[in-house]
Amino acid sequence: MSFAAQRSFALLASARSSFSRFYTTEASASLLTRLKDDRKTYMRSKQQPDLNVVKSIISDYTYFVKSPNAPTGHSEDAMVLSVLQKSIKKRQDSIAQYTAGGRPELAANEQEELTILKRYLPEQMDAAAIEEKVRALVEQIGATSMKDMGKVMKAWTVDPATADRKLVSDAVKKILA
Repeated sequence: MSFAAQRSFALLASARSSFSRFYTTEASASLLTRLKDDRKTYMRSKQQPDLNVVKSIISDYTYFVKSPNAPTGHSEDAMVLSVLQKSIKKRQDSIAQYTAGGRPELAANEQEELTILKRYLPEQMDAAAIEEKVRALVEQIGATSMKDMGKVMKAWTVDPATADRKLVSDAVKKILA
């Protein structure tokens, strides 16, 4: 077999393995896989704001994983959700600062990016559901004053990806006040 034939055979074999790796039919693909697939889709359809946001999340995730203080023992989805939540908080802070600074056009850009990011989060609990769970937790612990807020927050076991910690904190303050 000639060198050219061996090389083309090797390329064909690697193409088959990469085809099966990228085009899986799994129903529950990871969040990172979903982001990478969306990046390809946005590149092909030239959806610039969506593409920029997805690329920035993938980049932030890569830096997060390679950083020396990256957490170990967490799932890939948990780490991607952590990066997503940090990006969402950055966007929310930017919106507040741009609005306060009288720059509504920049605040609108950040708001657009925020809506793109929220597509990748799991279903969020609303304030009423959070308050109901906090009331039950306060009764269970026996918290009576604001001094017990730390105990309540420590006992809160709902995933932070589904219930924003700030909303939980606000509900605890409202109930214990």
